[in-house]
Amino acid sequence: MKFEYRSDKLILNNEYIKDSLRIIYVDSLPGCRPVNNTSLTGANKMTDRLWNIALENIESNIIKTEDGEYFGAGQNFGLRIYTRDISYSGILGVNSLYPRKILNSLKVTRNLRLGLGLRVSEGHMIHGLSGNWVQDSLSEKEFLKKYRTNCYTRRTDDVVWLWAAMDLFEKHPELADWQWIYENGKNCFDKLYDPFFDPADGLYRGQASFIDIHFLERKASGYPQDFSVEECVMIKSTSTNCLYYKGLLSMASAAKKLNKPEEASEWLQKAKKLKQAIVSNLRFEDSTFAYFKHTNGELEQRRDAFGAALAVVTGIVEGDDALKAIAGYPVSWAGVPLFYPFYPGKASYHNNTAWPFVDTFFLWAKEIAEGKDYTSFNAALLARTCVKDGSFHEVVNWSTKNPMGSGSQLWSASAFVNVCRRADLFK
Repeated sequence: MKFEYRSDKLILNNEYIKDSLRIIYVDSLPGCRPVNNTSLTGANKMTDRLWNIALENIESNIIKTEDGEYFGAGQNFGLRIYTRDISYSGILGVNSLYPRKILNSLKVTRNLRLGLGLRVSEGHMIHGLSGNWVQDSLSEKEFLKKYRTNCYTRRTDDVVWLWAAMDLFEKHPELADWQWIYENGKNCFDKLYDPFFDPADGLYRGQASFIDIHFLERKASGYPQDFSVEECVMIKSTSTNCLYYKGLLSMASAAKKLNKPEEASEWLQKAKKLKQAIVSNLRFEDSTFAYFKHTNGELEQRRDAFGAALAVVTGIVEGDDALKAIAGYPVSWAGVPLFYPFYPGKASYHNNTAWPFVDTFFLWAKEIAEGKDYTSFNAALLARTCVKDGSFHEVVNWSTKNPMGSGSQLWSASAFVNVCRRADLFK
């Protein structure tokens, strides 16, 4: 009966989750009753309990406003609109269970993001790039409060929505609006994405996906500490370029659906060229992927779990190259370290942490590359984050191995849906 896992420091069975820090008994977890009544087959009591928690966590993030209905990111994030959280959650499994709500959410993000364009808060103008940049006198905090989202400079992995939308339409053809995805995709490339493309090496600039860039008043933990705000988005990261690859493939598919063969061919050729550019420019000699490429052309001498995972899951590399992409990356009872090695110092959030949804993408990639089943281990890693109120939490502190951050985290709960889907526990 799924899921059961046992190692020296991590145990998941029908009765409890146990790690080196605590034991969580099944009966101590909340008995949730989500609105969605999709049930599992072949699951034990603990797995069923976690499933219902995951669905209720997801549903708790549904936000209704006058501007539309959308998924929020977690308990600590309120009314903010996060394209990446919505999109990754859709890809992980929410597309299967809440298709109309994901579509509504994606439409809210497109209306807001295209309406703002390259309007940014004070200090977030990128002078080295073309585009219709407009700098407001608002601070980023004021910008976020006014628009319920960050300015584009802090969201340069925005292209992820195209992958999520394409996955949604493929799973639910009755909802497919190819004209909507194609028109919005073209507008996004014209207004937001094309200014970040560098024809010199065929890669897109922009932050590493979901890794916060530096703030004006302080440094974030996920980039070199001597970087400026602008330098954080002038890099070329493996993760975000993989998202562009999927975005270009999505545009090609949408054009084909709309009977635009010439345009479909153009998008497909762009995707193929980007795939080759990623392989040629972002890999070390051992065929593992660098976290990112610096503006001077040098590779950052560390790897990141998300970039490696996305290179495999998106099909940038296959076969032996997929095995090499994830080879030697550490995996432990507390998860997968986001960076390998971590940056120096004790600062954390992205540095010195593991993220349960990234763990899930990485183990998904390992299954693709190695042909092995990691679902029970993956389920145990997610289950151990159900601390405090018994909901799926945001992040794991690598120093203490303790889950922390926001509860009812959308993409952490969605990650459990992904594990159940990979284990064929629901249709």
